[in-house]
Amino acid sequence: MKMKLSVLLPVSLAADLPDMMQKTLKIGQVGRALAIFRVDEVWIYDDNEPKVKHKSKERELVTTILRYMETPQYLRKLLFPKNPVLKYAGMLLPLRTPHHPLIHERTTPGSIREGVVIGMRENGCVVEIGLKKKAFVNAKLEEGQRCTVQIVRSDRNFYLAKLVDPESTGEYWGFRVHTANSLLAAVRESRADFKLATSRVGSPLYGVIEKIKNSSKLAVAFGGPYAGIPEICKRQGCTASEIFDAAVNTIPNQGVATVRTEEALIATLALINIMGRE
Repeated sequence: MKMKLSVLLPVSLAADLPDMMQKTLKIGQVGRALAIFRVDEVWIYDDNEPKVKHKSKERELVTTILRYMETPQYLRKLLFPKNPVLKYAGMLLPLRTPHHPLIHERTTPGSIREGVVIGMRENGCVVEIGLKKKAFVNAKLEEGQRCTVQIVRSDRNFYLAKLVDPESTGEYWGFRVHTANSLLAAVRESRADFKLATSRVGSPLYGVIEKIKNSSKLAVAFGGPYAGIPEICKRQGCTASEIFDAAVNTIPNQGVATVRTEEALIATLALINIMGRE
């Protein structure tokens, strides 16, 4: 059975950077890492960082950019109205995951694409799927709703399509972005059966390899630019040992004074990937 993977990141992820361009590029690096290592969901949790003065703005920044990156390019104008948060979105590198096809890809019967409902009909709805013709789906959905469809056949005016579960595609179909009011809430709501904290004072990863391999859903939590997991837990009235099954150091003997969250993310996910995650 394929192991599901959740990543927990703090609201303060990009709060240490002075301008929107640098923040966008950092979050973009994180988005690329999530896709490269096939992360299923990311939780942006409130880390109660006293140095962050505009917490709600930082949360919106991180979640909006990550959701924008995960959305296929041909659907972005439909799903994202003009927003100053996306001022530098043009600098974000494309993900090129299977659900981000080029114009000539996934156009034949049997192909699966992401879409957005743009019109309603008595017996179904019209869905934008990024091709010359729209898709028609015999289902009742809400206008503006995102969905996953499989092309059945092409007729004169539409592609006839059916709804499918993204998990049934057999391919990596992107990550979902959620928010949580605290680290503890993110851990609980992830519903993982093995919960891992990353920390400079953690134990070597090899000590929990078998537990990771045997889990059906793994949650991995990262600290932020101002505080690590132990300090964030202390702020929120708990300890790491109370909410995590293990705390690990995935960059032992680091050669720099501090390892940035985006760097720790790549290092940690690479090691988990090496373990043979299907």
